[in-house]
Amino acid sequence: MQIKKKYIYIALGLWALVTVTYFTLCKIASDQAMLIFNKTMSAQKVLKGSVTLGSIDADIWGRVEFQNLVWLDIDGQPIVHVPQGRFKVRTWDIITRSISTSTIKELELDNALFAVRFNRKMQLDIFEQAQAKRVIDRAEQKEAVLSGNETAAELEHIAQEKIVVKERHPGDRHELNLDLENKRLKMRVVFNNCTLTAGYHNRYFVLNEVNAIIDIDTQKKLTIDFVTGKFGGTMVGDGVEIKGNINLAQQIPHYDLHLELYNILPASLGIADIKDTVSITASVTGELPNPVIDGHLDFKELNIPGLHFSKVRGDLHYEDALLKFTNVKGNVFGGTVEAFGDYHLDTKYYNIDALGHELLGSIAARNGKIKCKVELDFKIRSKGDPKTALTYGSFKSGKGSYYIIPFDSISGEFSNQNKHLEFKNVVIETKMGTIKTDAFDIVNGKLHIGEIYLEEPENGQTIKII
Repeated sequence: MQIKKKYIYIALGLWALVTVTYFTLCKIASDQAMLIFNKTMSAQKVLKGSVTLGSIDADIWGRVEFQNLVWLDIDGQPIVHVPQGRFKVRTWDIITRSISTSTIKELELDNALFAVRFNRKMQLDIFEQAQAKRVIDRAEQKEAVLSGNETAAELEHIAQEKIVVKERHPGDRHELNLDLENKRLKMRVVFNNCTLTAGYHNRYFVLNEVNAIIDIDTQKKLTIDFVTGKFGGTMVGDGVEIKGNINLAQQIPHYDLHLELYNILPASLGIADIKDTVSITASVTGELPNPVIDGHLDFKELNIPGLHFSKVRGDLHYEDALLKFTNVKGNVFGGTVEAFGDYHLDTKYYNIDALGHELLGSIAARNGKIKCKVELDFKIRSKGDPKTALTYGSFKSGKGSYYIIPFDSISGEFSNQNKHLEFKNVVIETKMGTIKTDAFDIVNGKLHIGEIYLEEPENGQTIKII
C-alpha cells in the first residue's frame, strides 16, 4: 500500500513538474514571441507603416493567440484593426531567427474589417479604415434608396456624392501599403465573421459575414473557400460563395473557380429597376485579371412594366465587362417566353429581345371577357438610365372573342417608356370588317383613345367609329 502511494506521489509530482515547466515555457515563449514580433515588424518592409499587438499568448508548438492587432500606415492612419486572432509559426524559423514571409504558416482573424483594392494589374493593396467606412456608408446609402421609390440611376448619383475620391495627377505614385516585392508567401489565412470592402476600377463591394479559408503559395496556387452573408455596393445580394483555385505557377495566372451568387437585386446594377432577385451559378476561367464567367441564372419571378414572368432560367457569359444572356426561358401570361440579351457592367447599357408564345389574352389584358391566344415579339433597350429605357414590339392573336363578339385576330405594335404605354397600328379582324386605330395610349394609368375606323369587307369603305 505504501509503495502504491509512493508511485502516486511520484506521478503527481512529475505531472506538476511537467505542468509548471510547460506553462513556464509558454510564458517564456509568449515573451519571446512578443519580442520577436516587435523586432520583425520594425525590420520588415512588406507591410508599410507599423503593426502592434495589445497582448500575445504562445505555446512551445508555435501556436500564438493575440488581442488587438493594429496596423497604422506611414501617416498614422489605421489600416487594419483585428480584435482577436491566432497564428501558427514555423518553430525552426523562430529557433534559428531566420524570419521570412513564410515563417507564419497560418493566420486566423476574428471580426476584422478590411478595405482592399485591386489595380489594373490586379495587384492587391489594403487601404485605410476610413476608406472602408466610406465604402460601407456608400453601400448603405444605395441600399436605403433601393428600398424606396428612387430609380437606380438616382441612387447611383446620390451614392457618388457620398464618397470623395482623391484625384491623382500624372506622375503621382501611390506607394502600396502591402508590397511583397516578389517574395514568396506561403500560408493559410482564415477569416471568421469579418467585413471586407473591395474595389476594382469603378466597381466597389461590401462583403459582410465573411468566413473563408485561403491557402496561399505565391509560387504555385491560391486555393479559395470563401462564403459571405449579405453584400452591397455595385451589386446587392444575399450572399456569395467562391470555391476553387487560381493557378499562380504560370507566367499569367489562371482562374479555376466555382461561383454562387444568391438573390442579386438587378436594380442595384441599373437593370430596369427590377426588384425581383436572381441567383447565379457559374464557373470562372480565363487569365488574371480578365475572368471569363459561364453559368446559369434563375428568377423565381420577374416583373417588368406590363409583364409578369415566372420560373425564368437561362445561360450567361461574362467577359470584358459585358454580360450576355442566352437560352432564357420562362412563363408569362399563361404562355411561354424565350429571350436573349446583354448588359454592360460599366456603361449600364442593356438590350433584351424576347418572343412570347401562346399567351392568354385574358391575363395579358386583365380582362376575363377576352378569349384568345397571343404571340408577342418585344425588345427592351436602355442606355443606362431606367427612366429612358424603351420597351417596344408587336403582337398578334389567333381567333377569339370579346364578350360574345367573335374576331379572327388582333394585331398591333406597342411601346412603353417612363410609364407611357402606347399602341399603334392596332387591327382587329372580324367577319363584319376590319377595325383599325392609329393610336391609343395609357399614361400613368389613364387611357387616351385615338380615332377608330371600320373597313367594310364588301366595298372596302372606311367608316369612322370614334
